[in-house]
Amino acid sequence: MRILVVNGAPAGADATALLGCVEGDEGALRPVRLRDLPGRGGAEAMPAHCNALLAECGWRPADLDLIAVVVGPGSFTGLRASLAMAHGLALGTGCPLAGVTGGEAMARALREEAGPGRAVLCLSFARRGRIFVEQDGVVRAAMRDDFVFPPGRLLVAGDEAAGVLAARGEGREDIALSSWRVPDGVMIAQAALDHRAGRVAAREILPLYVDPPEAKLPAAGLRPAPSAP
Repeated sequence: MRILVVNGAPAGADATALLGCVEGDEGALRPVRLRDLPGRGGAEAMPAHCNALLAECGWRPADLDLIAVVVGPGSFTGLRASLAMAHGLALGTGCPLAGVTGGEAMARALREEAGPGRAVLCLSFARRGRIFVEQDGVVRAAMRDDFVFPPGRLLVAGDEAAGVLAARGEGREDIALSSWRVPDGVMIAQAALDHRAGRVAAREILPLYVDPPEAKLPAAGLRPAPSAP
């Protein structure tokens, strides 16, 4: 099985989007080639990078068996760009498409790391002093400085986990920190296969926007377009 992995969700100054080619049978997947796209504009340049990546692997778009894409939470622009590319490629090739969240992609590894009796919490960067909080497939946003960890034994992961734990987890010896900040290509591919097999509830393959859009219509409404001369 040949799987193209697409992740444009990571946000923040140090964020990197991810493109990857993963192959193998379920439970025995391996990365063929992974490409990080660092810096501003990485996700927007995905179509060109995707062409180059497939060529490096010796794959044609028609060879793909599945496209696995992260639907969020994360960068507004990165999600739109990466999902648009994934949908376009799926439409053009007839390849199946599966969407997963970042937390779902890391879930297998985190559950194994957490062990019995310890819940898993994923914390990731959001704009304007907020974080995205994902637990058991449910995603919400919270103010970083007001966040309160839930009671009980926890394993926290994600690109904001270390910072939030240091700032808001004082005295909580029952919270462990995972080294996983973002999912890797194999994690995303395996989670997509879990969705396809029905082991995880299917998701709409649309950007997972936790917050309402910041752009608003003018109070007076939209002006009509000027008539042609």
